[in-house]
Amino acid sequence: MKLFLALIFTLALAQTARADEFATRVAAGRTAAATPAGDEFALSVTPMLQEIDSICDPPGTILPAAELGPLDLVGDITADGRLINVDIRLQTAVSACFAKHLAARHFTPPPWQGNYPLFIHLVVSN
Repeated sequence: MKLFLALIFTLALAQTARADEFATRVAAGRTAAATPAGDEFALSVTPMLQEIDSICDPPGTILPAAELGPLDLVGDITADGRLINVDIRLQTAVSACFAKHLAARHFTPPPWQGNYPLFIHLVVSN
């Protein structure tokens, strides 16, 4: 029983660390988007998001309740325009579709040296 409790505690700590890391990445993405260059970069991504939305949630589709709700995606855009280190909250078929299609796209180079911390918040609804 002690080993089982230790395992549960270890798993709980790992989940907490992962949640803290996700929150830190969200904050970095929000901070980047709040700069003038980041705001302009975020606007350049909007048409891509609209296109992917029409693929992952086509107009007229009625999604099951489990697919609905907030979708938060974090990732890093490299200097050559690739999306890496993607993590999503609200693990659903729709969010997996968004992640897959975003990772396959080419982004404009980030507005500064190094990786650009991308944060996307969407609400999936019918």
